[in-house]
Amino acid sequence: MQINRLFKIVYILLDKDKVSAKELAEHFEVSARTIYRDIEILSASGIPVYMSKGRNGGISLLPNFILNKTVLTAEEKNNILSALYSINTFDETLVESTLSKLGLFFGKNNTSFFEIDYSDWGNLIKEQFEKSKEAILARKLLSFDYVSAQNKSSRRMVEPYVLWFKDKTWYLKAFCLDKNELRSFRFSRMRNVVVTDKIFVPRDITLKMEKDDRKYNYPTSKIVMRIEADKEYRVLDEFHENNVIRNTDGSLTVTMNFVEDEWVYGYILSYGSSATVLEPERVKDIIKTRLKENLKNYL
Repeated sequence: MQINRLFKIVYILLDKDKVSAKELAEHFEVSARTIYRDIEILSASGIPVYMSKGRNGGISLLPNFILNKTVLTAEEKNNILSALYSINTFDETLVESTLSKLGLFFGKNNTSFFEIDYSDWGNLIKEQFEKSKEAILARKLLSFDYVSAQNKSSRRMVEPYVLWFKDKTWYLKAFCLDKNELRSFRFSRMRNVVVTDKIFVPRDITLKMEKDDRKYNYPTSKIVMRIEADKEYRVLDEFHENNVIRNTDGSLTVTMNFVEDEWVYGYILSYGSSATVLEPERVKDIIKTRLKENLKNYL
């Protein structure tokens, strides 16, 4: 009990410039004499704590004191700071003060060794992210309008569990009460998100999900494309090197396995004249038809 109190006294002194023995005694519900003994023990242990008398007196730590002899190793301290940076996603002020305090606490003034910004350029998913996070922490049901990869709209009620970032996309892992199973929902397809007042009891379920809802329970197709050299930057961004063959003329042959749906057709067309579908023939025909339909809009 005393060891625990000693640690807490140090933490309080790190947070405040000066504290009176009376304040500490009331906080720990002990006598002032006990606090004085605790201070003597801390001082004998090498903690630079001192007491000053007078009207403005009190108990203080020497300026710039850092608690280095903690149960955390240097690597663990760096991991904590790194983790905090990674969750400082949409609002830079959200954990900035925490980072600053922990940096001083750990004796690490340079806490800006990397920067992560997962937000999209138009802040399209900020509201979905914030409300989902709120619902997860409060264990409240979340409802929203959702458009599936099959372009079907529906109102969903879910038990939110995890904010999931995968393949340049944010998802919400949640138990869908409408489908009665674990699903992943792309934030970009969620609208009219509402944190309800209904509390839920977390289920004992496995939250690991390797596939997003676009691939969920749907067969994939192998599509091979030839992409001209002027779009190499996109190939580097969007394909693993194992799925890319560099041709002698500078073009690239890429292989992808996706659910064959409207999203894939639109993705192929986004390459414009720089991409040619090589196989399967069915997809080639679909792209030809789409191009002819698009051309009608400009005739």
